[in-house]
Amino acid sequence: MSIPSSEPGFGGTVGTTLADSRPWWPEPNRPAPGSPNVVVIVLDDVGFADLGCYGSEIDTPTMDRLAGGGLRYTGFHTTPLCSPTRACLLTGRNHHSVGMSMVAEWDAGFPATRSRITPAAATLAQLLRDAGYSTLHVGKWHLAPPHEQTQVGPFHNWPLGKGFERSYGFLQGYTDQFHPDLVQDNSIVEQPSTPAEGYHLTEDLLDHADQFVRDHVALAPDKPFLLYLALGACHWPLQVPADFVDKYRGRYDRGWDEVRAERLDRQRAIGIVPESAALPPRNAGVEAWDDLSDGQRRFAARLQEAYAGFLDHTDTQLARLVDTLEHLGQLDDTLIVLLSDNGASQEGGPNGYLNISQLFNGLHTDVDAAVERLDEIGGPSVQPAYPWGWAQVSNTPLKRYKGNTHGGGVRDPLIVHWPAGIADAGAIRPQFHHAIDITPTVLDVLGLDAPTTYAGVEQIPLHGTSFAYTFADAAAPTRHITQYFEMGGHRGLWHDGWKAVTFHPFSAPYENDVWELYHVDEDYSELHDLAAERPEKLAELVDLWWAAAQEFGVLPLDDRMVERLGMLSPPGSPRQIESFRLPPGVRRIPPIGVPFVPSRSYSIEVDIERTDGDDGVLISHGGVGGGTALYVRDGLLVFEYDQGDVRRLVTSERPVPTGSSTVGFRFDKTATLKGTAALVIDGQVVGTVDITRTLGVVPATGAFEVGADSSSPSSPNYRAPFPFTGTIGDVRIELADDIAPVTVWDLIAD
Repeated sequence: MSIPSSEPGFGGTVGTTLADSRPWWPEPNRPAPGSPNVVVIVLDDVGFADLGCYGSEIDTPTMDRLAGGGLRYTGFHTTPLCSPTRACLLTGRNHHSVGMSMVAEWDAGFPATRSRITPAAATLAQLLRDAGYSTLHVGKWHLAPPHEQTQVGPFHNWPLGKGFERSYGFLQGYTDQFHPDLVQDNSIVEQPSTPAEGYHLTEDLLDHADQFVRDHVALAPDKPFLLYLALGACHWPLQVPADFVDKYRGRYDRGWDEVRAERLDRQRAIGIVPESAALPPRNAGVEAWDDLSDGQRRFAARLQEAYAGFLDHTDTQLARLVDTLEHLGQLDDTLIVLLSDNGASQEGGPNGYLNISQLFNGLHTDVDAAVERLDEIGGPSVQPAYPWGWAQVSNTPLKRYKGNTHGGGVRDPLIVHWPAGIADAGAIRPQFHHAIDITPTVLDVLGLDAPTTYAGVEQIPLHGTSFAYTFADAAAPTRHITQYFEMGGHRGLWHDGWKAVTFHPFSAPYENDVWELYHVDEDYSELHDLAAERPEKLAELVDLWWAAAQEFGVLPLDDRMVERLGMLSPPGSPRQIESFRLPPGVRRIPPIGVPFVPSRSYSIEVDIERTDGDDGVLISHGGVGGGTALYVRDGLLVFEYDQGDVRRLVTSERPVPTGSSTVGFRFDKTATLKGTAALVIDGQVVGTVDITRTLGVVPATGAFEVGADSSSPSSPNYRAPFPFTGTIGDVRIELADDIAPVTVWDLIAD
């Protein structure tokens, strides 16, 4: 007698006993025989000219090795910012279409700005997992809304929710390299060691990538894998072991003008740019090196030494992964795609920053004071960023930077290494391609089709074009004919060798934007504006841009920046809650998930029990780049507020009592970004301090911690983690309703 099976599709027979039953096992999904492993390596904010194989003086032998055994692309493009490029890369669709118009922190309430990848665009990881691949993520994610980045999720936009089976890294756009905010799978985890013990994030990430690969090859040797390795390097803060900074000591004293010219000479010599390529004039705001003060030159040179060391260190760590693949016999049959997510960063401004949080709070580094701290640059006590002049060098020979739609923001290095599939080792490919082409290329190589529906959701068709045709044909004309660009009102369109582009001044009327026209097939550097000579060509491309904007969901144009940070959180997010209670045991909130306190009144109360001599941190938030700390030291209650190297401190007028008490502080807003902080013990004010400038945004590194300061230290006045030796009960946070949007004009008012 055959009994119906409860398993759909069961191919065996269920009888009353084993004797009259026939077992059956479903056949697992398997890739086609010979399908290669796929490793996608994403560098962060690394410019077109920063790799040795693209003309740099920085030592990058591992990446140069991959280029020497594979192909370098000179017409590869990305979006101007990181989250959008990652969305393009992983989906094969344009970033506005999948909901990632800007970075993941900025949900403005429109389909293009949802700060996550729509389910209508299945990721490469989802498709390859279903095709029988193991899928591994290590490093930066930056594709989940901030209100989902806490230990309670939801997790459907975290890496495991988007098709990866193992994950280790960080969720936000950047993190401290010595004190990162780490997650593994769907859990927040502590870093495995301290900076004093030699910890650095890039080394940690490569440890995990290496282990993931070794585990896979050992336990599933017949199954290929996808590894998506998205590094924090070389996004600020520029932090790296000291010996890598020391290696470049003095190399940049000659200045950015000379280094930029030298890079162009090397680029011409190795064929990365045509002989006709020339340097555009310095970008607006970049001074001639010789016109800088001695302090400006010394500070800028040390910042570039840290950047060069950071990239060199990253290359050194990547060598471990490449060597592992080779040792395991996997290197030749692994398709490695290495790229940068956008051009070099302009966030460092004209002089650079000792602590980048100063930028987001409208503050500036005192260069003369910074020169006294040069030896700290690269280390854990500062979070620096280099100035515009060095970003311009990174983008040689291109105009502008990350965030812009000119070449410096969107033309980036791309290396493809696959000895089993590419015979023309060491060659250069000039075809125009874009980040949306990577997923179609991988699918093409693997013989897979993108589904029309996935998990019951109708899919957006792929927008990208496979560039596998270029592997064997250097002279093949590009198959990616048209590509639009947009970021914060900056716009551009490439079409069949021509480019229309406009730089949009913040808050200016869009109708006043001036469109430029370049024949980039003949004018690599976008140097000769042909708008006046070819108005009909410019009009054609501008019309194509507006058509693309309609087709791919670009509109409405929105150039707001600071206003989007935390002020537009959707209903239900933690930042909309006005009353928090953290019971004992809740000791850490990721930095991006904390209550939004800039420009509003609020209070924090902590129930404690202490005996005589019990000291330590009660609350800390942020780190060396800015934040707050409430602690007991020598029996007194202390509150510190660091707005970016401008510190306010108040100590209680009387000791914290032994036994049970409630301590805390309250901030009373008196004007935008101004107020008074009061220390409170058992309801009584025991000290006040005027805060003449609050942080304009919540610190993006350094968790909100209760009972210790185990991340980047929020105060120099104790030795972190300085755990509280008494007992902490409930923590209560109350937010007032006097919040007002913080604008760029508020930040620069002083």
